[in-house]
Amino acid sequence: MASADRRQARTWLAPQFGKAPGALTLVGAAIVLWLCWLHMLESAYGSTYAVYIPLDSSIYQELDELNGLGYLDSYLDEIKPITRVEAARLTIEAQRNLDESGKPDPLASVLIRTLRLQLKEEIGWLENNDEDKQPSMIHPLERVEAQYIYSAGWRRYWQTGPATLEPNGPIGINAFEGTPLLPNNDGLPTGAGSNEIVRASGWAGFGGFLTGYAEGAVAGPFTRALANQNRLNLLDGEIVASLGNFALSFGQEEAWWSVGHFGTLPLSDNAPPLTAIRFQDIHPSRLPWIFRYLGPMRFQVFFGQLSYQPQPYVSRPWFDGEILAFKPLPYLEFGVYHQVDFGGRYNNNYSTYGFFERLIGLPGIHVPGANSHSRAGLWVKVYLPSWLGNAQLYQGTLAEDKLLGFLPFVRMSYEGGIYIPRLTPDGLTDLRLEYAILGPVYSDYADGLSLVYQNMLIGYPLGPNASEIDFQVGRWINYTYKVNVDLFYTTQAPGYSDLGHLFYPIEFYPYGLAHEYSGGFAIDIWRIAQPIKQLADSLGTLRVRAAFEYARNLNYAPNTTSLRGLLLVSGSLRPAYDSFAWR
Repeated sequence: MASADRRQARTWLAPQFGKAPGALTLVGAAIVLWLCWLHMLESAYGSTYAVYIPLDSSIYQELDELNGLGYLDSYLDEIKPITRVEAARLTIEAQRNLDESGKPDPLASVLIRTLRLQLKEEIGWLENNDEDKQPSMIHPLERVEAQYIYSAGWRRYWQTGPATLEPNGPIGINAFEGTPLLPNNDGLPTGAGSNEIVRASGWAGFGGFLTGYAEGAVAGPFTRALANQNRLNLLDGEIVASLGNFALSFGQEEAWWSVGHFGTLPLSDNAPPLTAIRFQDIHPSRLPWIFRYLGPMRFQVFFGQLSYQPQPYVSRPWFDGEILAFKPLPYLEFGVYHQVDFGGRYNNNYSTYGFFERLIGLPGIHVPGANSHSRAGLWVKVYLPSWLGNAQLYQGTLAEDKLLGFLPFVRMSYEGGIYIPRLTPDGLTDLRLEYAILGPVYSDYADGLSLVYQNMLIGYPLGPNASEIDFQVGRWINYTYKVNVDLFYTTQAPGYSDLGHLFYPIEFYPYGLAHEYSGGFAIDIWRIAQPIKQLADSLGTLRVRAAFEYARNLNYAPNTTSLRGLLLVSGSLRPAYDSFAWR
């Protein structure tokens, strides 16, 4: 009964858990803040250590598998990262639901056992009711990871406006691809040929409520330097203060918003992590009053600043956003989000009141020297019954404001798909079909407020006026290895519909522009965390990725063909020791 209609026998509605663009953004932002305030009033006081899990951790893959098999009730994976203590809560939830099902499920048992090894301390806190009573502690080495990357072929770049204009002139996207066939890798620098990357993370907690954690990386070819790229990179680094179920943090943190397996429309880890102030909940909970029927919810609010751009670009604009996710029924999830970027050099001709207007998404029109741009979207995910393979249908949309402000639905982008976790009854084979259609001016604003951070795209890694379709089949081997085979096809067109480009055509390319087409495949092999006896039972994981792509007219260069390839071998190690604690 574990996966049958998400076990309808559960009392789902019982209280178990402690902008649209333009003028509508004011209403949308007010609703988000009001719901978050109600959420805070409902929560009990206390504190815990909030250590966010890096997005490349195998913990997310293990939780995704358990969610697909039907053993998680309250996992809202459209807002990531999550904390280690939240992953521990989900592990306990999966164990309880597996026990209640009364049926053997070897894969689920292996995944739960693996998560228990990785989250041993945090699971102990929850099972002993000690989550809010922890002493000061330090875990100097949480995880170390070594990667080898071999990369071949041309890289994509985007420059959708003239390279040089006077201040306040139309400037579009100026970005490049980090590593061919390896998007969503935190913008780590690599070059053609062999590359080596070492990542390491650790954390410490003080006073039962204050957490500091960091993950750094040394990246790039060891035998040579890459132009204009740092070899040392801080991927995550935050100070987090928790009160009750809420975390207030400042620093660098990865982000993944909305649905999408191969990329997301609003926010992803394709670019380096953004430095920002963030406020979010740690565990899902329910709103009071009639809003309780919206089910378990999570939220996040952030306020940060985009990167420096040389003359004559608008530089370091402000960037803020809000997201809400709900699960009102066992078979339904939905959410909404809103983002605004504004200000920066050459674009800060506004008063203090004007600053707060733009902070919440007003005005919805372009003002010379004080422009702002809003993005808003929503997503829906539906879980189908077990006799349909526990299939998940998901759809997300993104709307971006238009030049005149009152045409909010001209700039539309879409992503969606179907995921079937139990393609075979044993749950060892799954299938995913996913698509993305990015609008002609997706994240591309002619006044220099394009959503680019450190010259990389913040959202979907394919760029504007493009589309992608992926067909992926996965199979478990010996309940230890997961093999995924992905076939993909992409297109990109050089045309853009923003009015600024009509007056300032794209002339800097040294050739006439042609439509780009590409197709290829990727094979991913992943081994779940396993104790290594020779290293005192430290937990080791393994990931291998091989990918190949054939592209015509890459970067819009007509009558050209390109072959791109990638080989990734990555291994991580989590030392088997508990945190050092003192009272």
